[in-house]
Amino acid sequence: MDEFETVAAGEREDVYRFLAGLYLRPPSDSLIEVIRDGSISKVFQGNDEMSAFVKVAVGISNIKDELEAEHASLFVLPSGVLPHEAVYLDRDKRLGGKITMGVRQFYERAGTDISEDCIEMPDHLGMELEFMGLLCKLEQELREGTDSSSLQKCVELQKTFLDEHISRWAYLCCEEVIKHATYGFYKAVAHFTIEFLKNEEEYVSALYEKVCGEGEQLCGTAKN
Repeated sequence: MDEFETVAAGEREDVYRFLAGLYLRPPSDSLIEVIRDGSISKVFQGNDEMSAFVKVAVGISNIKDELEAEHASLFVLPSGVLPHEAVYLDRDKRLGGKITMGVRQFYERAGTDISEDCIEMPDHLGMELEFMGLLCKLEQELREGTDSSSLQKCVELQKTFLDEHISRWAYLCCEEVIKHATYGFYKAVAHFTIEFLKNEEEYVSALYEKVCGEGEQLCGTAKN
């Protein structure tokens, strides 16, 4: 077992699920609290837009209402960004069509029921990030065992899902968020997502080469 990579998988899961929640749901009371006390800057370390927003947020008495409205404007209303893979990869932007169903089928092939209790379509950015978080959790669990073939398959799933889905459209979506967001909060979230995913592409590619180097019969389908 590689202890460092076991820890890394857990940390990656936390980031994926944190980001997923930001896209799927308006800010919770606990999130508003860490914005008000400035501690959210520790999570977004080095993100100038979040630092600037924290300073502004102190003077906004109804900051929760404002961010709830911003979330709805960006991610819920038809006039917003529409954070769905189909919007960016389907020529006709058909929600629920071939692109959406392709993502659902990927989840099913991976043996997950990630969309079972969620009202969002499977190709929502938050759902895709949540799925990656689930794979990271699975990786961590597998590293604590001895099933190397399942670990190889898990890493293959991560790389393939990044290559065939998230990396093909998430950056474009984040750029739209940056363009349309009024407050610095969601601009900062989008910038953070972009940087995180860039790091993930590099990390998962290296992880794939390391874990699957001697298991090509199991890991031969991931795309370079």
